[in-house]
Amino acid sequence: MEKRKNIFGEGIIYQKEDIPGKIYATSAACMSVWSDMLSFANANKERFVKNVEEADSIVVLGCQVTDLAILNDLEVAKKLHDETQKEIYMGGCLAQRMDICLPEYIKRLDVVREYGQEIIDRNLVHYEKPFWVVDFEESKDPLQAGNLFRNYYPLKIGAGCHGKCKYCTIRHTRGETYEAVAKNQIEEFLNHENVVLTSDSPTVTQIKAWCNIAKTYQKSFSIRNIEPQNLVQCKKELLELASLGLLDIVHCPVQSFNHELLKAMNRNIEKTEEAVKLIKQLREMGVVTATNIIIDYRVDGKMYHNFDQEKLNEVFDYFSWNPYFDGNFDLDKAKVRFKKYIVDGKAE
Repeated sequence: MEKRKNIFGEGIIYQKEDIPGKIYATSAACMSVWSDMLSFANANKERFVKNVEEADSIVVLGCQVTDLAILNDLEVAKKLHDETQKEIYMGGCLAQRMDICLPEYIKRLDVVREYGQEIIDRNLVHYEKPFWVVDFEESKDPLQAGNLFRNYYPLKIGAGCHGKCKYCTIRHTRGETYEAVAKNQIEEFLNHENVVLTSDSPTVTQIKAWCNIAKTYQKSFSIRNIEPQNLVQCKKELLELASLGLLDIVHCPVQSFNHELLKAMNRNIEKTEEAVKLIKQLREMGVVTATNIIIDYRVDGKMYHNFDQEKLNEVFDYFSWNPYFDGNFDLDKAKVRFKKYIVDGKAE
């Protein structure tokens, strides 16, 4: 336990050593956060239980990409607290948001990960249903709503991001930035099917290294969360891999096709356009393509809905959206927005 100061403010944050007894962990966050805790759980299997009633401590991994995600995190934590009357350790990105007031039964937990740990049991950390899919059904089909990569093996190649997109705070919430050395993970790669390279922002060096490994061992992989500028720098390698049938799914968060919005988001317009062209090429070669966009983005007081489904369908097999969030969490406002976007489904 220590007093922590970051760009969001000051607060007490707990370390993994502070968590007493048996642990029940559940993730309402992204695959990158989930795989972090999975690495720790697999290195300490004797401490983790799959039944919350057997736990001494409960960990909820939270997200803060939007106020809707934060509201969902809080509701997951409240439900578990109400059921067990146990304190909750809130991990993930939400834990670092010192500016967001958490209920008194929630303690903030620092980033928890075990570097280089193979994930043998993915059920040691429960994966919450995606709250944004109202009628979610678990499926092995990655194109079913909410199932993209959900049943894939998360090969943890790194964490953190050095980008400076105006809407994003990942560089401040994901802990120490690191890149795993690809050659040290070959055995793990070969041990599992449906591998997705998992990081907050895979680098050019990493992707090129993994393209070489895939060719050498004639084994395919997928890529999650590769930014447009990094994607285009790997064009030659990715096209070759696709031609060999060794590239399964490419997820590249373009966020928008609109030049004005991309500029306002502090994203590279030229590289985004190049990435879209490359993604179309990859799709024509049989690669499944996926993206994220931000809807209802405000620029100088003007609202851009930013939801062109026809254009999205031209480029991507799968896409998901987040409503723009200014970073200032208001519980009552979040509840109103949750009803609008999720319950009433007003995205389109």
